Amino acid sequence: MVTTLTNATSFAVANFKREFNNFGTETRLLKEPSISLPISCKKTISVAWKDISHLEAISNYTMFYFNNGKKLLVSRTMKDFLAKLDAELFVRVHKSFAINLNYLIQFDVKEEMFVQLKDGKKISVSRRKKKAFLEKTKNYLGTSQVF
Repeated sequence: MVTTLTNATSFAVANFKREFNNFGTETRLLKEPSISLPISCKKTISVAWKDISHLEAISNYTMFYFNNGKKLLVSRTMKDFLAKLDAELFVRVHKSFAINLNYLIQFDVKEEMFVQLKDGKKISVSRRKKKAFLEKTKNYLGTSQVF
């Protein structure tokens, strides 16, 4: 009798562990934030936020620049995409540019008014976006690293 109860308990525990591990895997796969980019009338691709280094607005189009050096032109405004991206991670530094703070390596907002990304690209910071950029950078990096 004791053996049967022990076997039943170990079977239940094994099933619970298997179900829990499967549940954990599914949630981990869903947790990575991504955005769908339309590449043609009926096709879209899903791109992880972490792979996007910066965005450039070109009239009613948005150019996405990726960490592997590739770029993609999409026929929607940057404003549409910024509403779907993480507001803490992506910051608009200019009328035509938004950057991913993970790729920021250097910035100067006192004299030259620019940000520099890991790929070496320098992007100017507008006077109107300076305050919002400093606030988001301060929140993202922490007070001691920014000032």
